Amino acid sequence: MANDLIQFGESRQTMSSLEIAKLTGKPHNDVMKAIRAMEPAWEKVQQGKFSLLHKTYDLPNGGHKEQPYYELTKTECLYVATKFNDEARAKLVLRWEELEQKQRAQMLQLPDFTDPAEAAMAWAKEYREKKVLAIENKKLEEENIQLAAENQELKHDKNYLDLIMRSKALLTISQIAQDYGMSGKAMNKQLSQMGIQYSINGQWILYAKYKDCGYVSSRSIDITRADGRPDVVLHTEWTQAGRKFLYEELKKQGIIPMLERN
Repeated sequence: MANDLIQFGESRQTMSSLEIAKLTGKPHNDVMKAIRAMEPAWEKVQQGKFSLLHKTYDLPNGGHKEQPYYELTKTECLYVATKFNDEARAKLVLRWEELEQKQRAQMLQLPDFTDPAEAAMAWAKEYREKKVLAIENKKLEEENIQLAAENQELKHDKNYLDLIMRSKALLTISQIAQDYGMSGKAMNKQLSQMGIQYSINGQWILYAKYKDCGYVSSRSIDITRADGRPDVVLHTEWTQAGRKFLYEELKKQGIIPMLERN
């Protein structure tokens, strides 16, 4: 619908009776009759008539035809619409809202760069927006780098944890220590320093807060002393749950399995 909304000066807006007819589905002659019938009351209250114009059409035979039509303001349109049915009136109200939204969008134009003050404010605004965007982009880049590092770490974690989850066997501390490139003696010392275990009569025992977590299992081993006497010693072995626990605690100390090292 071209030229639906015509502006006079800076603020006045109008809609033609031709547009009203097309919008509501009424014959233009009927719309004109309705407007003429309501014009006397409007003239009495507003002290002015509706704006009546003429449009000239070229005929195929070379002649011309003039068609009268009204240009109505929004208020005049809504006044005339009181004679329309509910559906036609609703269409007219919604069309006016649409046209006003278009006009507001058109009013959002570029600054007047011939005005030094306005141009300076526009450039300052653009500079601020670009600076904010640059900061946001840098922050996003840093977050992506951090995320990539975390993903790599998770990948390593998953590899070692997968290894743990695939096994159900009990392990000696020496076997676990091998995962870290350490000896069993060095690993026991490390765990003791971390407050996880302590030694009694040659056996490593977990501290009370870890004792009933299912991390270790004690196994009796028959031995023969140097003097030939038979004896029994208790030997601590680690479950896979305990192996996972050690992995998490050692990682807090910066000690990671060789599998996860670059």
